[in-house]
Amino acid sequence: MHSVSHKFSQRRTLINGLRLFWISLIFWYDYGIFRYRSGKCGWPLINRPEHVLLVADPQIIDHRSYPGRPALLTYISQLIVDLNLRKNWRAALRSAPDVVFFLGDYMDSGRAVMSDSEYERYSQRFMNIFTMDSRIPRYFIPGNHDIGLGPSTLFSPHARTRYISHFGPLNSQISIANHTFVLIDAPGLVEEDYKRHGLGKSYDKWKALAGGTIDFVKSFAAKDNIEPTVLFSHIPLSRPEGSNCGPIRERGTIRRGVGLGYQNTLGKDSTKFLLEHLKPALIFSGDDHDYCEYTHTFGSHTGTRVREVTVKSLSMAMGVKKPGYQMLSIVPPGGLASTISDAPCLMPDQLGIYLDVYIPLALASLILILIACIVRGQHYRRCRWSFQFLSHTKQRSKDSTGSLQSKHVRRPTRSRIAIDEYGFTLDDNDMDQRLPPPASATVTAKKNALPTILSQSRNLFCRLVSLQSLTKLVFTNNRRSGFFKEFLCDVRDVAIFPLGIIFLISLWTFLDF
Repeated sequence: MHSVSHKFSQRRTLINGLRLFWISLIFWYDYGIFRYRSGKCGWPLINRPEHVLLVADPQIIDHRSYPGRPALLTYISQLIVDLNLRKNWRAALRSAPDVVFFLGDYMDSGRAVMSDSEYERYSQRFMNIFTMDSRIPRYFIPGNHDIGLGPSTLFSPHARTRYISHFGPLNSQISIANHTFVLIDAPGLVEEDYKRHGLGKSYDKWKALAGGTIDFVKSFAAKDNIEPTVLFSHIPLSRPEGSNCGPIRERGTIRRGVGLGYQNTLGKDSTKFLLEHLKPALIFSGDDHDYCEYTHTFGSHTGTRVREVTVKSLSMAMGVKKPGYQMLSIVPPGGLASTISDAPCLMPDQLGIYLDVYIPLALASLILILIACIVRGQHYRRCRWSFQFLSHTKQRSKDSTGSLQSKHVRRPTRSRIAIDEYGFTLDDNDMDQRLPPPASATVTAKKNALPTILSQSRNLFCRLVSLQSLTKLVFTNNRRSGFFKEFLCDVRDVAIFPLGIIFLISLWTFLDF
């Protein structure tokens, strides 16, 4: 009884210890670390600034995002990515921004051919993820995944009109803290630039398309703009091949490239056109998904330098380990040397948490539970076998004593051992209690010797087979099924509470606030 009680005490200690460990781990990596990371990201210090939050390339996925994946795996991927976006977004909103700018590529298949109802559900899913206080202004610029870039039968002819009806104008300008924020349609600029270049005309001689990006920029430049200008372009501006992006970037650099529905950077002529007409004090872009800082120089005489920041994607599915967003503090001009200051904020490596923390520790926990079950099982079987052996010895001694007393047989000083007709050993007591065969049976036994031997052999074989089958059934199948049942019960008892914490955190994250 003491051994069994000790066994269950050890089991409770192990299970409760693993429960506490996993609850703490899940709570930290699914909730606490996001608050911790956002808490470390403070707004750049400027006296009484306006706080502007920049978000790039959330690019929420759908069933078209991974054509080779099974439907169930795609759906699970969608849930995990949406959950991570919600966590990152909630962490970003803890900084209490005054204004929010989205830098394009909101839906991975926003430009794809689909029905109006499907697009409505798709865009509503984006809005549900990025829920925010209606009193906080938010502005959007189009990305190539939103409206397309270049001709393709895969792109909907209604992509631009749908974008305008759900997110706002393609080109716009907003004034914040006496700074003018210019938001341009970069994919539209690339398409118009292809037409201009194809006709061999310069920007000065090109008749801009009505309502296009070039027309918008020329109209803005024709006005008397005294406020500092901040340019927002989804596609980064051109720069020399292999330009350094700074230490925060995870890999490589931004390289020129073009393909179906994308272009990595604006052309040289387009970049020069924007810099000379807008004369921005600062540039923000997206599309590349990774962080990059580069300083442009324009003006043949002045050599004006302007810094461009390519903002990290907020999504874990865009090929970066640590998603992020940009925090911008801005104050009205007036005696200060710098009126704009910005800083990136990096979120946790969600995929690394799954692959480098959860999976290895889950395997380690399973191995620990398995070893504990094996140790407990061996200890229990030793105790059980010892108890059975002692009980059997006591019972046999009692039976032998009673038999001797009832028969008044004296125990010999020297044991004699014989083997009966079935192959089992017989001690002195058994031999004394056997009656001698009658004399008449001797002749009959000799006549029937062969049938008797065959019958005895058959009975012995049946008894051995029955004993072997019973032993295998009791000491193999039942023990194995009991062991695995105990192991699975331990895994269930450990996992139920951490899984419940994950469910509650996910439920809280998916609820609108």
